[in-house]
Amino acid sequence: MNNHFIKLFHLQAFKIEKTELIGEKMIIHCRLKSQRVICPSCGKWTKTVHQYLKPQRIKHMFWQGNIIELSLTKRSFFCWQCKKKGLPWLTLEQTDLIPKKARYSLVWADQVMKGLGQTTFKTQEELSKSSFSTIRKLLASRIDPYIGVWPKAGKVISLGIDLHSFSGVNMIPTVCDLTNGRLITILPDNKQNTFRTFLRNIPKKKKNLIEEVCIDMDCHYIKTIREELPNIRIVIDFFHVVQDANFRISEARTAIQKTNKIMISKRLLEKNKEHLNPNERVELNNIFKVYPELGALWKVKEKIRLIHKNPSTNLATILYGGLIKEMKESHYPSIKQWAKTLNRWQDGILAYFTYHTTNGYTEGVNTKLKTIKRLSYGFRNINNYIRKALLTFIPIGLLLYHYI
Repeated sequence: MNNHFIKLFHLQAFKIEKTELIGEKMIIHCRLKSQRVICPSCGKWTKTVHQYLKPQRIKHMFWQGNIIELSLTKRSFFCWQCKKKGLPWLTLEQTDLIPKKARYSLVWADQVMKGLGQTTFKTQEELSKSSFSTIRKLLASRIDPYIGVWPKAGKVISLGIDLHSFSGVNMIPTVCDLTNGRLITILPDNKQNTFRTFLRNIPKKKKNLIEEVCIDMDCHYIKTIREELPNIRIVIDFFHVVQDANFRISEARTAIQKTNKIMISKRLLEKNKEHLNPNERVELNNIFKVYPELGALWKVKEKIRLIHKNPSTNLATILYGGLIKEMKESHYPSIKQWAKTLNRWQDGILAYFTYHTTNGYTEGVNTKLKTIKRLSYGFRNINNYIRKALLTFIPIGLLLYHYI
């Protein structure tokens, strides 16, 4: 057989007997090249063939709508020494290229995985002439969300954790490597035990290098993080502090609209002070005269933004302390409650001024995840969604074998 043919179809481990073309299938009749196997009972090599088994069909590759199948004839060997001693003496030859009890080779499996990162399940079913359940099981065998996919090289110093919606109110965590800009995993639910399992499964070498975790102010994993990563620092990035401020203003605006049957522009309240034109400033002043609590909340938001523009950690600590004290003395309950939240997260907020770690990459990942769901017309099974999404983000080389 032509050497180029053997290399092209990754048949170096086989002895080719003949090939035939039947419709869209190319059948390659072959057997393994090796002439001996190791006896599992005594650990010695044996060359004595006991039996030639019935040829087995193995999916090996697919290309331009055609399937290449192996008609593999396996042999069983027997060991004289083990037979005399009454030990198991029969051994079936195996190859690393074909998993045990599988009707496909790793070359075929790698092609499916590589294609699945760029197309849908349906497309891969048609290309590989396989079923959805086979592809789903193959994907599940290569990606474990509870372990994640960690980079083999490079230090992981900062982790980013944020929640995104799978369907409606079903929120699931996204965990990213902020140092190298990579998605590590998406967990199947936001329960404490699930997150604890993930933290405990972090490779020891990587775990010892992690110095900080960047989260938002709604994160309920803070206790779990401190238990599993005791020497870690928690950082709250600037984006989430302002996001929380806008959310509180929006809540107050919604309550006013329902009570007074009026409309107040959400965009106007979320717009930065320096970006307001003269007409918008006048409009805001008129709103705040009628609804002073809304104005007080907006002014607190702008003070927070002003503090975050300051590069000095010491000055930011003084300004935040003064702002929280001022908020506690306010006669509006919403601002007093906000002061308690800022006071509780103060250490994490002030850590931002020292290390300037942001969760921007994680937010970008969540945006891309929405696109993946739209392109796939949604997912009914959360495990299929997680593995398909991870396959889109992670370097495919981490999941493939050396020959592709």
